[in-house]
Amino acid sequence: MNFVLADRLSELLESNKLDEAIDFAEKNLREIPATDFHEILGKNILHLASDLANRIEEFDKSTKVVLKKKQGFIKNLFGSGKDINPSAYYCEMNGFAINYDRWFIDLFSFENYSLKDWEWLSDFYDSTANDLTITGFEDIQKVFEDVHENARFEEPNIEKAYEVCELLVILRLHELFREAYRTNKGNWDNIPMFVTAHDYEVIFKVN
Repeated sequence: MNFVLADRLSELLESNKLDEAIDFAEKNLREIPATDFHEILGKNILHLASDLANRIEEFDKSTKVVLKKKQGFIKNLFGSGKDINPSAYYCEMNGFAINYDRWFIDLFSFENYSLKDWEWLSDFYDSTANDLTITGFEDIQKVFEDVHENARFEEPNIEKAYEVCELLVILRLHELFREAYRTNKGNWDNIPMFVTAHDYEVIFKVN
């Protein structure tokens, strides 16, 4: 991974400058001589926003039931009439760079979270039973497959472009979640949502 670029993108995301982060990453890719990875330039997956919102809505309803049961009879009895909500939600995309056959996301819910560290991400109490397949990037998936299956990392500019492209995939996932929250309102939109991909630390707090 290009850790210098990843750190810069994380700084922009922490300041809620997602569009600037995307522009900055695309600028970095354009500075590299053309490769198949350059196909990602200008592409997004915003067509999934409605499906994603529906999936969050379904998970929000089911995971609140799980949380209510988890807290037990006594708390529910004396908390009668009060909504019981998770403290945070988290989305993780699969390790897409090496799992190029299918890209998908899972959602997780938490009783507690912190902005000081990310250790709490391993302490989820519930997750989606069915993942959501990412569509629209199939051509990019084939590029990752080709590079890995045919050991093309020694070719000029391939590794550099790979490292920028993987970060752009995550940024476009962030963009998808932001759009889902912008255009769809529900009982879930005030619960913090954090988004990234497996084994990446470029995390975006959507809301």
